[in-house]
Amino acid sequence: MSSRLRIVEAETGPADLPAQLPAEARLLRQVPGPDRPDYFFAVLDEAIAYRTTLVALQEQGVNPDAADPRLIRINDDGSVDLRIFGIVFAGRIAGEAPHAGMKNFPVSLAYVIDNSAIQDGALDFAKIVYAAVAFITDIDDESTAVGP
Repeated sequence: MSSRLRIVEAETGPADLPAQLPAEARLLRQVPGPDRPDYFFAVLDEAIAYRTTLVALQEQGVNPDAADPRLIRINDDGSVDLRIFGIVFAGRIAGEAPHAGMKNFPVSLAYVIDNSAIQDGALDFAKIVYAAVAFITDIDDESTAVGP
């Protein structure tokens, strides 16, 4: 897989996500997770805004205190505003992997809440929040991009 990708659209996910797409990112590396070996970390060129609640984060097993304090605001009403730069994704169908030349490839997409996840040897679900079913495209050489 190449080093640059674009999140083209989201099929499901937070209501505020579609208006922030397309979003471009730089692929960092592949990492195994607790359920499959083929997750990928990437860093967005521009932050995605994500609004949620403390209760929702805690219900997903995420510790909001571990988020970079420059990227999180916890409001008095319990709502949380996050600026997301780190993302994690895997092929929507197990066994199908993102690849060079992909176009509108379906992935399960998660937001990285605790940026230390990017250095970990394996994916820790407590450091991410599942966000969406999305479609990504290889943008290193869009002129040759083809479907999976």
